[in-house]
Amino acid sequence: MNLDAAAWAGLAGGSPIPPFEALVLDEFFDQAAAASRTGAQILADEIVATPSTTGLTYGVNGATVTNLTGRFAQPTTFTFDPGDPTDPTIATGAIGLGGVMRFDVNPLLGGGNFVIGDFTLEYDASRSQGSGWFLKNNNGFSLAAFDTTSVSTTTGPNAFSLLGNLTVSPEFGGLFLAPSDIGKVVGTFSFQTQAPVPLPAAAWLFGSGLVGLVGIARRRMKSLS
Repeated sequence: MNLDAAAWAGLAGGSPIPPFEALVLDEFFDQAAAASRTGAQILADEIVATPSTTGLTYGVNGATVTNLTGRFAQPTTFTFDPGDPTDPTIATGAIGLGGVMRFDVNPLLGGGNFVIGDFTLEYDASRSQGSGWFLKNNNGFSLAAFDTTSVSTTTGPNAFSLLGNLTVSPEFGGLFLAPSDIGKVVGTFSFQTQAPVPLPAAAWLFGSGLVGLVGIARRRMKSLS
């Protein structure tokens, strides 16, 4: 995932010009770092003083997950029917993604921290904007955080790929009482596995750039926790 830092700073009436940034990335916990921390530690721990807003890597969770206190990582339950490789609506379930972002909130907006993550990637044709693919926040509260636009997907008997832009969802815009933010592009993402594998376990990357979700030899996708 690549975040547009200026776009995040400009949400909810903020500005990229210091000290008026609305939301500034304060910390990113990848799958391993997030899984080893409680909710309280996610709020308090600092790994990097000034984390990069690009190249944020999320691992795909397995079919079962174990959460420490105050954590809400979700399992992967995603399946698709390879019988129709052209129709994205054949996808069901959710892809659980391990990782959490923590933002500093401008004091003019109340201050403190805003934490989102433990995402699931899901498809819902009834979404009011975007492609139907969306990222749902599960950390602390359940909310569709990002809809996706300019999405490119490829599916086949043993393949599925997905890439596109992340946009502010109606739910996320409503969270900060900023309906004018709905639909704003705040980042890009790509989704891929490193190599085709015949087993229901793979190393997944949720990053930025060209994607190929390859090697799904079985309908139920699983990956290394």
